Amino acid sequence: MIELGELISSVGGWSNIYVVKDAPDMCVKVLAPHRSYRGDKPDPNLVAKKKYGIDNMLEFEYSNYQKIIKHVPDALKENFVHIDGMHMTSCGERGLVMERVMTSEGTTAPSLDHYKGTPLPDAFFHKLEQLRRDVFHKHSLDHFGVALRNILVRDDNTPVLIDFQKNRRIYRSQLNLYIPYFTRQKVKRNFQRAYREAKTQDWTTITTLDAAS
Repeated sequence: MIELGELISSVGGWSNIYVVKDAPDMCVKVLAPHRSYRGDKPDPNLVAKKKYGIDNMLEFEYSNYQKIIKHVPDALKENFVHIDGMHMTSCGERGLVMERVMTSEGTTAPSLDHYKGTPLPDAFFHKLEQLRRDVFHKHSLDHFGVALRNILVRDDNTPVLIDFQKNRRIYRSQLNLYIPYFTRQKVKRNFQRAYREAKTQDWTTITTLDAAS
C-alpha cells in the first residue's frame, strides 16, 4: 500500500497529487471531487462514465501512457514523466504512482503556465517540437492533452510531458480522428496553441530543427 505524504497539487482537474511518504522522488495522483457537474461535485469516475463511457479515469490515463511510451526513443524518455502504475493508497483509493519531476534546486518542477523563472531559451521549445515530430507525428499517436499546464519545466532545456487522460476515445463521435492524417493535424494544432500561449514562435513551421538550434 502506498502511504500518502504531503499534498503538492489540488488545483483544477479531477485529482489531488501527493508525495509518496518516505519516497520524496515519487508522487501519486488520486481522484478527488473538485469540479462541479450539474450543480454538484460528484465522483470524477461517475462523470467520466456518463460523458465519455470511461470506467476509471486513472486506469484510462495509464493505458494511454503505455500506448505512447512504447514508441518513445530512449533518448527522449526523460521528456515523459515515468509512470509506475496503479496502486492502492492509504486513503482507501487506488492511485496512479509516478515520478515526481524535480528541478536541479530540489523543488517540484513547475508547469509551463506557472513558470516564473528567466525566459526559456529556444532549446526548450526545440526539444518540445522534437517530441511532436519524433513521437506523436511519426507514429500518429492521438495524445490531445498537450497544454501549458501539462508541460513541466525540469530545467531550461528539458520539458517533461505529464497527464495522458485525453485521446480520441473521449471524442469517439469524431470518426475522422481514426484516420492518421486528422489525428496528426489535431495534435499539431494543440502544440501550436501551446507555442502561442507560451509566446514563442510556431515551431511546427521550422523546416529543419537542427538549423534552428
